[in-house]
Amino acid sequence: MSTVDAKAGETGSGWIRTTWEALEERSRDMLIRRGQGQTLEEIGDAHGVSRERARQVIQAQEKTLAQVADMFQSDWREDVLQRLAVEPVVSDESLDEILVDPEGMLRRALLRQLGLKEPHTWAGRVGGVWAKDAQTLDKLLRQLASQAPFRTDELEERAAALGIPAVVPVEAIASHPKSPLTRGVGGHWLRRVAKSRDAAFLWLEDVGEPRRAEDISEAIEASGPRALGEALRRDERFRQIRPEGTWALVDWPLSQVTTHTNALDAMVQVLRESGPLRKRELFARVTKEYPVGYARLQQCLISDRIGRTRDGLVGLVEDGAEPLEESEPRRPSNIVVDDSGEVIGVRLPVDKNVLRGSGIIVHPWLTWYLGLRLAPMSRAFGLTDGSGDLVVRRSTSAAQLSSLRSQVQSMGMTEGCEMVVLIQLDKESAAVRHVCENGSCPTQKGI
Repeated sequence: MSTVDAKAGETGSGWIRTTWEALEERSRDMLIRRGQGQTLEEIGDAHGVSRERARQVIQAQEKTLAQVADMFQSDWREDVLQRLAVEPVVSDESLDEILVDPEGMLRRALLRQLGLKEPHTWAGRVGGVWAKDAQTLDKLLRQLASQAPFRTDELEERAAALGIPAVVPVEAIASHPKSPLTRGVGGHWLRRVAKSRDAAFLWLEDVGEPRRAEDISEAIEASGPRALGEALRRDERFRQIRPEGTWALVDWPLSQVTTHTNALDAMVQVLRESGPLRKRELFARVTKEYPVGYARLQQCLISDRIGRTRDGLVGLVEDGAEPLEESEPRRPSNIVVDDSGEVIGVRLPVDKNVLRGSGIIVHPWLTWYLGLRLAPMSRAFGLTDGSGDLVVRRSTSAAQLSSLRSQVQSMGMTEGCEMVVLIQLDKESAAVRHVCENGSCPTQKGI
């Protein structure tokens, strides 16, 4: 580095060019190749040395360059790190304000010596930007993806808000086959795992009013209205409007959507407007507002919001009516109780709903026997395998067990198997048993 010493009197940033030109040609070429993203093996092959030797040369040169930088510009390290304390990812171009290097090769070597990394994403290495951690940009991009959906022109704006420099080719990275984002109808950016739901969300926002699944499916080119309806039902951003069967966004004002969201709401509204009524008249008025069957209306009567007045009319509990407890239904054949009355067995099939983690619909006799005679009510039983609680719930529309997916999977059960849920009342516990008969278990087929 004698040339550097001889020109130590240079001022400003001239030392950068002087230092770079003072390097041996081989060293410069190795640093250039490293800055271009070549591997140590590729660099070693180009110069007829081993991968390890190439690493040693590059590391030694970067260390020497950092020492020279400390001599001519003592505050460069602090200035760079201060910039990164404010911005998680910085562009190489912006660091040119600190280390003025038109070629950029020496600056990149100094930044690597400082411990900075050129970030990696699902699309590979991203040049021209730096971070303390090579995964920082990837994390920011995944955070960006989690905020989707975006309209066509929103992607870069959202990226900038997260601190992603404009020099990062966000659109190209988002278009990569491994990206969690994908393009939809109209060029909108959608999450790959929720493509149809995200597209439906943006389309409904644009339309501004509830629409049927058939209309949404056709507009966004989904696989079909039935599959789309199932997808929307599992997404908390949407609600289905009854009895029309249209879909709306949950954050729309209720007046924009419909007067009622379910049969119970319709019944409560009728009673608020008219006061207590005889059951037959109440059911007739509710079905005009919300066309549902007699059985569903009968279920609504066990709500803790509905009761009976002293003169035998149906009214609201908030107005003084007494809640109507559910009367004992007939016990089904798949539920048994031992002689002590403390152990209940419920035999159930393992179907697709069980395997995907849905709540399990059971006969309301179970909730009646457990004392859950109003809705909503629930009772929890500790699972004996230590995996949590089995929760039995009674709502106005159904009696239900909480998901047993993990228990079924841990026992190796598959679709078509039979299980028994054992509930021991005196111990407040529950257990799941695999009860397929020998030779008929689906898991044994082909053995």
